[in-house]
Amino acid sequence: MIKSIKIRLAAVDDSNAILQIYAPYITNTAITFECKVPAMAEFRESMVNIQTYYPWLVCEIDNQIAGYAYASSFNEREAYQWSVDYSVYIAPEYHGRNIGKALYFALSETLKLQGFYNAYAIVTLPNIKSERLHESFGFKPVGVCHNAGYKFGRWHDVKWYELRLQEHVQAPAKPKAIDEISSTDEFNAIIEKAEQMIKTD
Repeated sequence: MIKSIKIRLAAVDDSNAILQIYAPYITNTAITFECKVPAMAEFRESMVNIQTYYPWLVCEIDNQIAGYAYASSFNEREAYQWSVDYSVYIAPEYHGRNIGKALYFALSETLKLQGFYNAYAIVTLPNIKSERLHESFGFKPVGVCHNAGYKFGRWHDVKWYELRLQEHVQAPAKPKAIDEISSTDEFNAIIEKAEQMIKTD
C-alpha cells in the first residue's frame, strides 16, 4: 500500500536515482538508442542544461523516485522553438500504477502553461506498452523509420508520434522558461491533479 505520492520538478541531487532508473534501459533494452551509460557528471550536466528552459519531472513513491519524464528541444533551429520532444522512464517495479500517464499529464499541461504547441515522441518497435501509453494520451502516429538504429546486433524500427498541445495561433509568443511558471498556482494545480491519477493499491 502506497503511503505518499509526490510529483515535483527534479533537482540536481536526484541525478543518481534517475540514472539508476535509466541505466537498465540502456544496457538491457533498445527502448533507448543510447548504448553506454553516461558518467554521472555528464548526466548531471545534461539535466541542468535541459532544466534551464524545459520541465523535468520526477514521481516519488514513499520518498523513492519511481519514474521521471521531461521535455527537451525538438530541434535547434529557431522556428522549432514551440515544439518539444518527450521522454519518460518508469522503474519496472512501479509499472501499472498510471505513473507514466500522470507524468505525461503534468508535463503536457506545464508545457501549455509555458506556451508550447507541439510535442513529439519516438518509440522503438516493438514496444506495446509505450505505444499504448502514447496513443491513450492522444499522441497520433505519423510514420515509421525503418532500420533507424542498430543495437544488440540487429536493426530497429522507430515510430514517430505527435501531439498538439493547444490550438495554433498566429504570431505566437516565445515560450516561457520553466522557472517563470513553476511557482504559479496554475502549475501547483497541475501537479496536484497529476498526483491524484496514480494508483495507490
